[in-house]
Amino acid sequence: MPLTDSPPPDSSGRDPAKQKFVLKIVIGFLVLSSILIVTFAKALPLPARLFVAATDLVVAAALWLVLRQKFSGK
Repeated sequence: MPLTDSPPPDSSGRDPAKQKFVLKIVIGFLVLSSILIVTFAKALPLPARLFVAATDLVVAAALWLVLRQKFSGK
């Protein structure tokens, strides 16, 4: 039986600052890819390009929300 009440170790094995950095990189990549898809993917019809770009932006917004809630510091 332990003598001190210490919190359980972090199961993710990553530093929170590193997680925050990786999420920021992924969000930036999704936003950039949505812009590039709309701009340069001329082989796809316009509605398909807009759908894929909108999907990327929705995923980026969801990840931004996760980033904001998880690392708010409260």
